Amino acid sequence: MLHKSILIVEDESIIAEDMSDSLISLGYRVTDIVYSGEEAILSVAKLRPDLVLMDVNLQGEIDGITAAAEIRSRFQIPVVYLTAYADENTLRRVNATKPFGYIVKPFEEKNLHTTIQIALHRHQHDCLTNLPNRSLLREQLSLVLDKQKALPAMIPVVALSLDRINRINSTLGHDIGDSVLCSIAQRLSNCMENIKIVARLEAAEFAIVLEPVTEKQDAANIAQNILDIIAQPMIVKGSELYVTASIGICLSPGDGSDADELLKNAYSAMYDSQQQGGNKYKFYTAKVANISINQFTQETFLRNALKRSEFEVYYEPQIEIETGKIIGAEALVRWNHPERGRVSPGEFIPMAEEMGLIAPLGEWVLETACRQTKAWQIEGLPPLRISVNLSARQFEEKNLTEIVSQILKDTNLEPKYLELELTEGLILQDEVAATEAFTVWREMGIRIAIDDFGTGYSCLSYPKRFAFDALKIDKSFIRDIADDRQNAAITIAIIQMAHSMNLTVIAEGVENQRELTFLCAHGCDEIQGHFFSQALPMAEFGALLKSDKCWEL
Repeated sequence: MLHKSILIVEDESIIAEDMSDSLISLGYRVTDIVYSGEEAILSVAKLRPDLVLMDVNLQGEIDGITAAAEIRSRFQIPVVYLTAYADENTLRRVNATKPFGYIVKPFEEKNLHTTIQIALHRHQHDCLTNLPNRSLLREQLSLVLDKQKALPAMIPVVALSLDRINRINSTLGHDIGDSVLCSIAQRLSNCMENIKIVARLEAAEFAIVLEPVTEKQDAANIAQNILDIIAQPMIVKGSELYVTASIGICLSPGDGSDADELLKNAYSAMYDSQQQGGNKYKFYTAKVANISINQFTQETFLRNALKRSEFEVYYEPQIEIETGKIIGAEALVRWNHPERGRVSPGEFIPMAEEMGLIAPLGEWVLETACRQTKAWQIEGLPPLRISVNLSARQFEEKNLTEIVSQILKDTNLEPKYLELELTEGLILQDEVAATEAFTVWREMGIRIAIDDFGTGYSCLSYPKRFAFDALKIDKSFIRDIADDRQNAAITIAIIQMAHSMNLTVIAEGVENQRELTFLCAHGCDEIQGHFFSQALPMAEFGALLKSDKCWEL
């Protein structure tokens, strides 16, 4: 029987060490002792324990409750809280994370053991799909490996992740995403001819243990069959959907001798499949493992980047066509990596979204941009509007309107100088929430712009249903607009439609004179792009404002 692994998160070292000694004497394996919420999340990501003992009142930016919520959300690992005292508000926050139990400090060894056993028992199956979870999978896989030790056949262990499931969640809603996960779980459970175990690990990730094979190609054939089964269309709540998957395969005993090592190596191969576009399988190799370790290292760097002040806000000028003057700027985040230097947002933004860091990062960008805008006003520079993008993860935060209001209050920036940018997909995923937020922001005096307009699913049917101020035409329509008749027709239609509803039209991605001339001729209101200026760091943008430059359009 595999010893259960436990992570201790407790900022009192004496209590943590006493607890560790007790757990070891009870037959558990202590994977690590950490002292902060940040360390807890990193340790869980790396070590994947069976259970986390989490102190409620941790010091630092991430307290125990916040860390527990992320661990449950990202890794589906049970959390038992450690607490000596908690007020009603704290208890409400604790209960919202659906804890698996409480241990009151100072603890008794008997209560410690009983609480952990109950929590582990409750956590044997995934609550959404009813498949075995990671904990039960490790037990079952260990039994399979023990039985096969004396046999010459290989045991394939498969890690599977659905490709781009976040897109379904963000555009169609999490209810649809959950239905997709359940459908895939059912498909995997039904094709049991060559499958011994199917488990759900976390989010959209599954693990599969295949029947023993004598040839590597046999495992490859089964993996391809699984990909084909997943790729078949499904009907979810009246909608026809297609999903694909990335698969990683390792073979016991050659690629590992125990459950943890095999799962880790299958994960490495799966990540390689994802990096190559998905909808394929990859076998584990040592080279793949090194790539995965490097990726984990980059994730660790990214997690620490915010508190180490490695991010910087750049400002891309927005020009009013009528006057040729700068009337606004879009705030864009940049990462100064301590080893690699400047990292492309196209690389670290998706990573931040996947890791659940995009909300705190977005909040930091919003506060930094508002504070700097007010600072320029205090210097006596002409007032300008600052545009800040909101991510889907930020929009899901229930207290987003309060966060925005508090930032404006803290920075003393008048709401009329703030513009919030949201994408079509974000709005359409929850129209009720969008309507409520828009109403509050408009009453405050905040401008609202729809970013990447024209790329969504119903771009010409929904604008009149929502109270916003501006449309930003996506740069894909602006590119070669003087020569591309289709793009030209779409852009003209968007401008005319927007003006009929008294909306401002902003064209982004303007790169040359011909694109500018076309937009001026057809009544576009504002423009931004490298033809005028790339996004600039704070000091350089401030200098541009002080120059009072006026473009001849």
